[in-house]
Amino acid sequence: MKRLWPFLPLLALLAACGGGGIQTLNVTLVDGIGEPLQPLAAAWRIGPPPSTSGLPWNALPTGQFSWSLPVPANSRFQVAFRCPDVSGTQFYVSLDLRRSELGSNLMVRCPVAYASPTAAVTGSVSPSLASGTAFSARGAVSFSGGSFTGLTAPTGPGREVAVFGDSGGTPYFGRTGPVSIPPTAVSVPVSPTNTLSLTTPPGFFSYAGLVLSTFVPVDLVPPNWTGTGSPQPVARPSSLFGGDLFQFWTCHGWSCAILRKDANNPAVAPGASLSLSVPPLSLSASQSHTPSALPTFSNISSGGFSPGLSFLGYALFLGDPGVRYWRHFLSAGALGGATGYYVDVEQAPGFAGVVPSSGSSVQLRATAFAGDQPLSALLAARPIPQETFAAHSLFLDRMWPVHLEAALLQSTFTW
Repeated sequence: MKRLWPFLPLLALLAACGGGGIQTLNVTLVDGIGEPLQPLAAAWRIGPPPSTSGLPWNALPTGQFSWSLPVPANSRFQVAFRCPDVSGTQFYVSLDLRRSELGSNLMVRCPVAYASPTAAVTGSVSPSLASGTAFSARGAVSFSGGSFTGLTAPTGPGREVAVFGDSGGTPYFGRTGPVSIPPTAVSVPVSPTNTLSLTTPPGFFSYAGLVLSTFVPVDLVPPNWTGTGSPQPVARPSSLFGGDLFQFWTCHGWSCAILRKDANNPAVAPGASLSLSVPPLSLSASQSHTPSALPTFSNISSGGFSPGLSFLGYALFLGDPGVRYWRHFLSAGALGGATGYYVDVEQAPGFAGVVPSSGSSVQLRATAFAGDQPLSALLAARPIPQETFAAHSLFLDRMWPVHLEAALLQSTFTW
């Protein structure tokens, strides 16, 4: 972490504004497997947006991946990062939060960009499988027999390859344990699994899988199976450890629920039975914009979440496909009781390019979240490599046991 001395003039200004006690917040920018990234631009500010109602945006140094920010207790603040470009496409992420909603750490995840290069991995599987899939933190490849080729995997130490497949109607699972890549040939012993069961309502699209602690996602049931209201068998490997997560989700219309459980939790022990459903959720909002500014939202409303879950906030996504993508998280504490919202990220140093070009066909997505874990735990946890619901759930896809409900909203229009 960098020392606080670059912010001493700002600290003096905060004190003059009655900012209260300063609580240092450690902010880290990472990729989808938790490895640090250096941004192309970075900024932060105190107060409610836009900047005319608070302190201005302040540029952060970009030759690093972590920053110690002096944030007054209970104050509202924003951070923004222009992530590394990928194939000429720009990616921006930003968050609007209250300091009281966080602990001492905030981990911000960039989409698409990764710190480590990849290599093509080959592997031998013993015993052979009639059909199977090999998984790494960066790819998956189907195979049959006793070997696979062409698996894309990140290079470096501490990597892992997992295999899930079938032999004679029996599910098999195996993992390498941490290995270094290169070398690019691995051996994966597999063994029969136990089972547990997941019940989702009839007609609900559902999923069951794992996210290993080494950031390897594994599909345990073919994606998007349809619930029948009866138990769905789910393979339950024995070679799992604390820190490995089971991940289940189910959706009906634009209402979704996510359940993540640590592998050591008795709720996902061999033979366990789980049920997952989601009530009809609601999310509505109106947007307006000018050619040179991000959208202003009005009449924001959401609800219908299950009892026992607390509202966490909204995720926003604005896509100009192939050119730029902006993702933003607005916490419940930052929004408060307001029904309108605008954040002036385009005014931050280095962020003018976040606004789509006039005439572009853009995608707008919004998501309302409720959960049984505090935002402080989720935003400090390591990311999950694959976004659960594309363009909706990136900010809260974390390696942390949680029950989430998400109301989804999306549209396409000309900027």
